[in-house]
Amino acid sequence: MGTEVENRAEVLIIGAGVIGASAAFALAKSGHDVLVVDRNSGVGDGSTGSSAGIIRVHASDMQSSALAADSLTAWNNWRDFLGADSAEALARFVRCGSLILDAGTGFVDRAAAAMRAAEVSFEEWSSGEVEENFPYFDLHRFGPPGPIDDDEFWSEPTEFLRGALYTPQSGYVGDPTLAAVNLMQAARREGARLRPSTTVARIDVEGARAVGATLADGSRLRAEAVLLAAGPHSDSLASAIGATADFRVRTRRIREELVHVPAPAGLDLALQGVHLVDGDLNINFRPESGNAFLGGSNGDLAEEQTVIEDPDEFNPMVTPGGWERATLRLARRIPTLGIPRARTGVVGLYDAAEDWLPIYDRTCFDGLFVAMATSGTQFKTAPIVGELLRHVIETELDGRDHTAEPFLAPTSGRAYSTAQFSRLRDPRQGQSRG
Repeated sequence: MGTEVENRAEVLIIGAGVIGASAAFALAKSGHDVLVVDRNSGVGDGSTGSSAGIIRVHASDMQSSALAADSLTAWNNWRDFLGADSAEALARFVRCGSLILDAGTGFVDRAAAAMRAAEVSFEEWSSGEVEENFPYFDLHRFGPPGPIDDDEFWSEPTEFLRGALYTPQSGYVGDPTLAAVNLMQAARREGARLRPSTTVARIDVEGARAVGATLADGSRLRAEAVLLAAGPHSDSLASAIGATADFRVRTRRIREELVHVPAPAGLDLALQGVHLVDGDLNINFRPESGNAFLGGSNGDLAEEQTVIEDPDEFNPMVTPGGWERATLRLARRIPTLGIPRARTGVVGLYDAAEDWLPIYDRTCFDGLFVAMATSGTQFKTAPIVGELLRHVIETELDGRDHTAEPFLAPTSGRAYSTAQFSRLRDPRQGQSRG
């Protein structure tokens, strides 16, 4: 293949995380010539690799819940969805259910309403039913969540939580990076090309149109469409050319710590584990291999978020403060939990919007598209999001407004309005990371 052919594509995707890989699969399967580049040496080595890999169906709004449920169909039939043969090592979806404790903030009510509207099944449990199914949880009300060095944190609670929502179909993928690799392998089977260890210096525009990208080594890639799916690096690449000038919703880069804590003696999480969503203590944990918990913050408290300006400069180690906050809060909910001395976990940088909804849209430049603000919430929807991005790109390249035409999910035929994910939306009020 000549250099000119190698440096041209119909669609250039910047970013080989789970979203970029899924878009590559959907576009290549639809017959497009796709080239994917990533600054890392491996697929899924960025934000995807530091994801908790949770596949949940509860959300603050109907469309997000429905999209997660439609994606769950793909996760449950992963090999068939990918068209992979029996020899390929695949990421495994583990069903454990999600338990969303009612912290009295109104989130449980919004999530229940969203799932009803989306026709997603769930159960409403009293505190007695929670205790019957998960007796190792202390169901006292400890919140609202406060600093662990505050005397109030250690005061004896007198009230109990009202109950919880339970979604038995939810679970997690223990190896999110492998899931991205699987999607990229599927994309390559459909003809997509991949160039790892390739850093984009800038997106190139001519007049009002994106025409490709210039790499750090000075070489250029040319394309009819560019999809920016570079996680925490997306904002700087887009804003450098003024592509975020008309965005009405802000994005930011949040440093996220996931801590790894062994389960108490006698508790078998393979049999008794659950994905815990605890707004009362602002924690979110799931079972992990080795009979342990993996998790951290719910992400709802702005004062506990660490916003990073430079995505290449952040502390990649679990900090003493983050470790103590997450583990001690979990220990309040699980009194028999032991706190190990060694701090182990995963630290990553999340690309998130102020309303925790993603941005799947074109920009003010023709031919330039973005999949931004997906970290920490959209791993679960990645299989269907690839198809949604294909719809956005194909519709706009054909000269039509993608927000005026519904996207039909391939797993269910359900219709979605892509306007919810527009860069021009007013930030949604009451949205939660969940």
